[in-house]
Amino acid sequence: MSERWSFGPYVFAKLDLKAMYGLPGLGFYRLIVQVDITTHGKEPGQEVTVTNIGGELYVTGKGKTEHFLGYVRRQGVDYPIATIKGTADRQLQLEVDLNPRQVQAIEDIRLGGDLRFKLSLYGIASRGGQGGPSNVSATFHYRANQSTWLEVLEQMQYRRTMLLEIPILDDHISPHFPEATKHLQTAQKHLLTGHFRDSVGSCRDVLESLEKALGDKQEIDSSGFGKQREKTKEERLRLVRKALKVFTHPARHADDVAAQMEWGPIDARVVIIMTASVLQMAIEEKGHT
Repeated sequence: MSERWSFGPYVFAKLDLKAMYGLPGLGFYRLIVQVDITTHGKEPGQEVTVTNIGGELYVTGKGKTEHFLGYVRRQGVDYPIATIKGTADRQLQLEVDLNPRQVQAIEDIRLGGDLRFKLSLYGIASRGGQGGPSNVSATFHYRANQSTWLEVLEQMQYRRTMLLEIPILDDHISPHFPEATKHLQTAQKHLLTGHFRDSVGSCRDVLESLEKALGDKQEIDSSGFGKQREKTKEERLRLVRKALKVFTHPARHADDVAAQMEWGPIDARVVIIMTASVLQMAIEEKGHT
């Protein structure tokens, strides 16, 4: 929906919030909002100039609570936007920097669904030296559906690291466990799209793949859970993997007990953290053998 800027009774510009995209930073993420501005022609001496452009950005997730996200600023040089004799089109880029906790907080309220953004844009307008300056403002509402927001996260490179900065491993990093790595990547995709049970189930697939690759089943069956004090670090790690597999087991089955269990975003996040951690330790262990 278009908004208008007016100086007194005279409309001098039409504004449209066209797009939203992301950029990666070093230790932070940058969210860019693009606003297209069409200025209407004004005769010499009647030109309108707008300076000090800025704004506030708000976001709403699956609930109805609106959250303040941050102050937006113009990208690049803060040059004035001025009307000319004819119609002119301009593009305004506004940016806000987000730290990893803020992006995770957005994910917490999105819960795998869509997001609604509100941009309150403002500036100071003056008209050809006639009278004093005037405040101008516009309010935009922008709906970022699931696919749009996932694309923004991809542009930010947020999907390359998540949660406690545990890297999502690829085949280059983990050549010994390609199947487990792919299952972990699938678990993260399910988390981002709100399929939390499937996310936990994919983590179980990771653990099952590791069990086959590392021979966990045979080792655990022979040593059991007894004689805890005598177990080596490697034996204890096998037990950790076994315990995590037991915990995730119901997400891949539909028996009476499993059917009563609900899996939420916290469950999925924590299980991914633990699964990624044991996979990393398995890679380290494999590198020393």
